[in-house]
Amino acid sequence: MTLHSIGDLAHDFVSRRQAVSLTREMNRLTQEVSTGQATDLAKHLSGHLAPLADVERALVMAEAQSGAARLAATDAALMQTALERVQTEAQGLIDAALSVPAGASPALLATEARGALPAMIGALNGASAGRALFSGDRTDVAPLASAETLLSALRAELAGAPDRAGIEAALDAFFDAPGGGFETMVYRGGAGSAAGVSLGAGETVALRIRADDAALRAQIKGAAMAALIDDASLSLTAGDRQAMAGDLGLRLLAGQDGVIGLRAQLGSAEARIAEAESRLGAEMTTLTIARNDLVSVDIFASATALEGVQFQLELLYTVTARTARLNLAAFLS
Repeated sequence: MTLHSIGDLAHDFVSRRQAVSLTREMNRLTQEVSTGQATDLAKHLSGHLAPLADVERALVMAEAQSGAARLAATDAALMQTALERVQTEAQGLIDAALSVPAGASPALLATEARGALPAMIGALNGASAGRALFSGDRTDVAPLASAETLLSALRAELAGAPDRAGIEAALDAFFDAPGGGFETMVYRGGAGSAAGVSLGAGETVALRIRADDAALRAQIKGAAMAALIDDASLSLTAGDRQAMAGDLGLRLLAGQDGVIGLRAQLGSAEARIAEAESRLGAEMTTLTIARNDLVSVDIFASATALEGVQFQLELLYTVTARTARLNLAAFLS
């Protein structure tokens, strides 16, 4: 019988290659046992990767839509808070204005209005993640000029009016006429609505409330006029100031319905966003389970294979160590 042997150098090379191969296999099995997922997905799925790609693509899209829904929910909540602030400030002015005809001083109303107006404008100039919330399609700029700018422009507009009727006509023209002072000097947002947010399943939601909405403009108009009710540059008698204050109170009170309507509209959008968040959360859970089913391995089988590889590696090291200790003297003794 012919015996075939290999030299020491070749034997060392074969041993090293076996050690590297077994070490790689052990690392692979160790990772599979620790994660429960296959490391070589192509081999695990027998080359059929299309189902996994479909699931992962759907999962990425659902995660993106869920993130957009969370951002929309944050925006809507901040907008609700801003509208609530406008409503609260207007209510304070209503109480103050309606007390003027009963003997209160118009100066007290003016003082309160000069505090309420900046609060209203500040609320509507609110932003989320660097985006102005009430600026329509121009989210890079705050929608309203400062209260000081508004009052200065309005004072100049009303100063030339000869009487109360003229002041009221000029006030309406400033705020309500197309191309009037409000549109040209105060509102700085976009003329278009904010873009809608995709919530998946073909559903979108848009938070389209702008600071130049008629309901908000009416409350700002009432607050601005109340802030100037005691201004000496206006041609108003003491009786006119009292009567105008009472009228402003009634206008602000009537305007509250418009703000409530905007808040209801926003509340409907919030409900849709909340429903979409729940749906997307359930969808992501289902997709995650489907993905895990595709990539998961039998941990018991992997652990058993790992023990076998570890045994082979230990045996290889033992044989290699004993071989390394062989020499002629030991052989002859």
